[in-house]
This record gives sequence, structure tokens and C-alpha cells, in this order.
Amino acid sequence: MIRSIPIVIALSLAPGILAAPSVKNTLWSGWENVQHLFVFGDSYTQTGFDVDGPQPSPSNPLGNPPYPGWTSSNGPNWVDFLTTTYNASTLLTYNLAYGGATVDSALVTPYAPTVISMKEQVQSEFLPTYGSHPDFAPWTSSSSLFAFFIGINDVGNSWWLNNNTLYDSIFSEYTALLEDVYKTGARNFLFLSVPPVNLAPLTLNQDDGGYAVEHEGIVIADWNQRLTAMVAAFQAKHTGTTTFIHDTWGLYNRVIEEPKSYEQTAGLKNVTAYCDAYMNGTPDWYTKDASCEYPVNEYLWLNSLHPTFPIHNATAASIAKLLSK
Repeated sequence: MIRSIPIVIALSLAPGILAAPSVKNTLWSGWENVQHLFVFGDSYTQTGFDVDGPQPSPSNPLGNPPYPGWTSSNGPNWVDFLTTTYNASTLLTYNLAYGGATVDSALVTPYAPTVISMKEQVQSEFLPTYGSHPDFAPWTSSSSLFAFFIGINDVGNSWWLNNNTLYDSIFSEYTALLEDVYKTGARNFLFLSVPPVNLAPLTLNQDDGGYAVEHEGIVIADWNQRLTAMVAAFQAKHTGTTTFIHDTWGLYNRVIEEPKSYEQTAGLKNVTAYCDAYMNGTPDWYTKDASCEYPVNEYLWLNSLHPTFPIHNATAASIAKLLSK
């Protein structure tokens, strides 16, 4: 049943960013009524889903590959947890994310030419496969949620340029992709802000007196402010849509400052470094190598850039809480 609710936008990115005004008469009928989740992003999000493989079904809600998929978290990632642990209904998830993705490879070059950008995820995978609401994915405007977690590689591959014109172009393309998805009937949208990856070992360990940590942090803040502005403008243009922004930056920052901030991350013992023995993954989610001080799941970072599954668990729980308001 479609119903109106008094508040459908939730924006909480960083101190000083206020929630957007409420909107009524939307196609958002609550997290408990979402049955189809379409996801776009990079390695923090990918599970290795192949649009030509087995499709999500009630008995296999992530479709392919087998759970938890090919993730960067040495276990389930936030999409896995949201689909199987914090879902409020039978949730079929179509995860088009691809490791290394930027919004548009022509604007910010990914680490390899084979990387499928978010633009390609939308235009080459979602639109031809799911845009027409096929029988094997019979989503509707009210039954579906579209999630976007992108920007980590855009920032990481370009932050030193300090190029406002580049970011203008990126967000212009981002907006155009939202329009493409909207035209197919998408009305409910979730966006994840870029976390403080300037505090990942890749940046933290640079011998530059803290320059990279500070200045990449400034660019991340700029990205997240632009995200807020883009979503507000999109919402204003398309009344009847529902948009949520999850404060992923704030969640990661709180965990780094105090792992016990969240039940799911309370067991983390090291939030600034990683152990070399774990960097390419381990035999199981809780492996303890003799060369490492702690088991792999007690490090926030699996390697120089990718976090382990506990913070993905906390992220999914936080998203579910946001969507349930």
C-alpha cells in the first residue's frame, strides 16, 4: 500500500549540515515494504554480481555469486548485511557495483581500463537489463530502493589536483545518471557519503607531515557537501521522490575515535594499521596469523584502503535505522 509520510528525507553528513525539509505524497511506504534493492558503487560495495548470472530470488536474495560474494571486507559487506541481516522484508538485491569504479572513467581514470564505472553500471547494465521492469525483476516504483555509494576513488585518484572544475563535471554527470534511473520509474534513493579514507593506512602512512591526511580530508568534505547539494536539488526538481543520505563519514569517524561507539565494532583493537599477512584476505573471517598481533576481524583495516567486515556490519545497521525512521 502506498501512503504518505510526514518526513521522507534524512540528511546527516557532517557537523553543520542540516536536514532537508520534509516532503509528502511520495512513493515511499517504509523500509519494511522495500522488496527490490539496486546498488551502484565501487569496491566498498561490490559482491561480484553478474547481471547475466542467476537472478535474486527469495531463496537466494543476492543472486550470484554465493554469499557473501567477492567483497573487499574479508567477509560480508554492507550490502550483504543489509540484505540478509537488517532487511525488514524479503529483499532481492541487484548489486552492480564494481571495484575501482569512479563516477565516469573519462573524468577520473580508474586503476585499470577494465573497471566498470558508475556511468557504465547505469547505462550498460541497469538500463538494458532492468530498466524495463522485466519479468525476472518485476520491481515497481514503490517496491524498490536505489542505493549509490561512490566517490572514494574519484577523491583518491584526483584530490591533489584541487580542481573544482573537475568536481563540477563529475557531479553534473552524477546528476545525469540519476535522471536516467529516475526515467525508468525509480523514486526512492539512498546515498552514502564518502568515509574518511584519508585516515586509512594508504594516506595515514605517507611521510609528508600530515599534508595528505589534511588535504584529502578537505576534498572529502567538499565531495560530501556537493553530494548534499545535488540530492537536495534533485529532490526539489522531482517532487514525489524520497531521498536519504547516510552519514557514512560520521560513522567511520566515530569508530576510528572509539570502536565501542557501535556494538558491531566494539571488538576492534587496531584502527590505524593493518597486518601484512591479512592484506589479500584470509581463510576465514576470524583468522589469527602468528605474525599479527590480533585476529583479522580485530583490525579496522584489512589492507591499505579497505576495511574489514565489522564496520560494514555497523554501516548496514545504521542504514536500516535511517530507513526505518
